[in-house]
Amino acid sequence: MNISRGNGFTLVEILVATLILATVLTTIYAAYTGTFKLEKNVRSSDDIYGMARTAFNRMTEDIECARGYKNSFKFVSGEFGTEDFMELSFLSSSHLNFGDERSSGIAMIRYYIIKDTDGDNYSLKRMDELYRGEAIESGDRGYILCTGLRSLAYTFYDRNGTESDSWDSESPLTSQSSRLPSVVLIKMNFTDPYDTDNPYRFMTKISLPMGKNP
Repeated sequence: MNISRGNGFTLVEILVATLILATVLTTIYAAYTGTFKLEKNVRSSDDIYGMARTAFNRMTEDIECARGYKNSFKFVSGEFGTEDFMELSFLSSSHLNFGDERSSGIAMIRYYIIKDTDGDNYSLKRMDELYRGEAIESGDRGYILCTGLRSLAYTFYDRNGTESDSWDSESPLTSQSSRLPSVVLIKMNFTDPYDTDNPYRFMTKISLPMGKNP
């Protein structure tokens, strides 16, 4: 007597099919998550490059327009409190007026650092106050140029090409007294949120026409 075999699957066949399906799904998931992560990295990179470009454009215009006030130059750098950051204050004709009242003239511009509220990084702020020959109080004013900073440093060059990591035109004891640098090199590092050990590094050189005068 012949016994016909049913058309069902054996246990081995089911296990093999399940293994193949799991492999395919794992591959698809890995590809999907990899693409999603890459998209996030690209967006983050675009944001950081955009901030760096905007900050450098603003700083370039400000520093190129550095001026004196009644034959006196004010261009002073200083440490923020850590060797990773520096502040910079100077007089410039690049005054921005966001109010309704029209105003122009020489302004005291100050770049300084504040700590970000969402981590261990810092933001760069720009203060801009019209200068009338009197001291301006350094409060937490101005607007943010960029966020996510890891470090900010300046290098200064005098008209002879001598390099210095600081500048103080108000000091009567140095060759910088009542002078502007001829070139300012700015280096900014931004934290990469997806690779904190390798920050984004940016650098620009700014020439000061009035700093080249004898």
